Amino acid sequence: MTQSELAQRAHITQPNLAAIESGKVDPQLGTLGRIYEGLSCTLSIEPRPKKPLEEILRGRARTVALKRLKQTMGTMALESQAPEEETFRQLLEKSTDNILRSTRKRLSGKNDGR
Repeated sequence: MTQSELAQRAHITQPNLAAIESGKVDPQLGTLGRIYEGLSCTLSIEPRPKKPLEEILRGRARTVALKRLKQTMGTMALESQAPEEETFRQLLEKSTDNILRSTRKRLSGKNDGR
């Protein structure tokens, strides 16, 4: 199908369609919908995570765990009791795992206080 035919089906001008195809114009969602309809297609928009969900959750849990450990470690450092780097890393991983487990329990309905 020519640009002119598609533009007519999509109820847009041919120059506008050409500008969209060449990347000179960023079309609105409604315009894309009409173009797809003109192609006898359905436009489907679906969010897709950039990373696996497990990785996203672990990163969030690690951020929370790090914040908590830094608060605790700050107090311990004042008392000259701060752990060595490897011990801190192990504590961070264990705390991250604990946060993930407790979140999953809440999400699954286990241990929800009922």
